[in-house]
Amino acid sequence: MRKYRGDPQGNRERYCGRSHYYCEDPQKSYSYRVKQTREDTVTPPMSEHTYSGSPKTMSVDFKTYVDQACRAAEEFVSIYYETMDKRRRALTRLYLDKATLIWNGNVVTGLDALSKFFEMLPSSEFQVNMLDCQPVHEQATQSQTTVLVVTSGIVKFDGNKQHYFNQNFLLTAQSTPNSTVWKIASDCFRFQDWASS
Repeated sequence: MRKYRGDPQGNRERYCGRSHYYCEDPQKSYSYRVKQTREDTVTPPMSEHTYSGSPKTMSVDFKTYVDQACRAAEEFVSIYYETMDKRRRALTRLYLDKATLIWNGNVVTGLDALSKFFEMLPSSEFQVNMLDCQPVHEQATQSQTTVLVVTSGIVKFDGNKQHYFNQNFLLTAQSTPNSTVWKIASDCFRFQDWASS
């Protein structure tokens, strides 16, 4: 689980699960560098992985795979919410053609429907407080590289009162002639304080 805490100057620090490590200067971090060079696509830094060999080798290989998936997830989350808040019309570029969004129980499927749905949403200000991710085992996805990303935080729509939210993404790696990019196959958004609003 990754927690994000902002200081008064807007810098972010992070620490991760049991290891409680602190990240370097945000402007030198992996997410920041990639964000400066790429706006609408996310290239996974994942190398080919194998699980053959001794249990110790398998453990090291899988840990590397998890770390790479987490870096890709952090990059994706940064791009997704910035696009949602500032360049909403470009948001559907992050989704597969037949992607499904479930927004507080309402189902939206396909890029045309997603585009219309996002246009209807009022302007937003998202603040992500928590990020968690894990690779989905290739046996469950027919060897397709897939990552589950879970976020939570606070959002304000068009200056209205803030809501706590939780969002789950299922990302899949898609090959293009020049690179490999992450696309959203499934997206589930839910207000956490829905009953009291």
